[in-house]
Amino acid sequence: MQGPWEDRDGVLRYRTRSGVELYRLPTRLFPELDGYVYLILTDSHRVLVDAGSGLPESWEDLQRGLEIVRARYGRPVDLPDLTAILITHGHIDHFGGLTFVRQRSPAPVFVHELDRRVLVNYPERLITVARELRHFLSQAGASPERQAALLDLYLSMKTMFQSTSVEGLLAEGELLFGIFRVHHTPGHCPGQVCLQIDEVLLTSDHILAHTTPHQAPERITRYTGLGHYLESLRRVAAIPDIALAFGGHEDPILNLYERIAAIETFHHQRLERVLEICQEPRTIMEISRTLFGRQYGYGVLLALLEAGAHVEYLYDRGYLQVANLDQLEKEPEAPIRYRRL
Repeated sequence: MQGPWEDRDGVLRYRTRSGVELYRLPTRLFPELDGYVYLILTDSHRVLVDAGSGLPESWEDLQRGLEIVRARYGRPVDLPDLTAILITHGHIDHFGGLTFVRQRSPAPVFVHELDRRVLVNYPERLITVARELRHFLSQAGASPERQAALLDLYLSMKTMFQSTSVEGLLAEGELLFGIFRVHHTPGHCPGQVCLQIDEVLLTSDHILAHTTPHQAPERITRYTGLGHYLESLRRVAAIPDIALAFGGHEDPILNLYERIAAIETFHHQRLERVLEICQEPRTIMEISRTLFGRQYGYGVLLALLEAGAHVEYLYDRGYLQVANLDQLEKEPEAPIRYRRL
């Protein structure tokens, strides 16, 4: 890769055109998920962007990354020295580590207002989303046994976080601390933000180098859904002169605008595929199995949510219709079957 960067012991440092230092700290978030926490340094600010998942290995990796910044890059910074903590969105692999970080840092926490409630009242978030998810799974065609198993999976690693205070909000268009231009990009998560530092964009989970970020129906959580996501992609594509993007996972994105176009194309192809599948009446469970094949564990839930997001997008825009209205009138809890109009 070309550019003003260094990589020492896995911690990448990038200097923006105005001299802001960006450090990418690798972390193991969950047993099969890696990602990054970012440390941003200027003469007057020391800002942590995201905090990892909160699992012991994630916390150890964060500490190890900060040690490399001190030992290999010669920048004497540690958690007590932070001036702010920015959370890019309300998914636990990005904010779960706050439980540990806040024990060691007095720095204020900032998040977008649509994800503020996730941090300050986390039990409510779990209960309300689980309720909507249960309804979605029932209508998608999951058996009661499968519903219970998937809800257990959803909740299994989410009870380790304790609610915390939020001292500041990340507002669309603001230039926070004179460093971060905030771009609100809902879709993957209601309060998802991308943070622009000069020619660099921190895309978090909104845009990744290789994976098309996971989608879920808006009926479960407002301001998610494929419609919001595609609109946010177009808004990011309109930001001029981004030379490099760093995601919350995967490699740096060397051409952000090409990557956005590829993601849009991918989703439009998937929408066409759903329409093909629905030439005959299909439940979301059946659509998911056709799209993704046999899945196991948490992959079953992710596949169902992804299929549901695309079905919702098409149904809301009049490309799909409910094919079993008579059955639903007699059996309100029966799975919904969708057919192409």
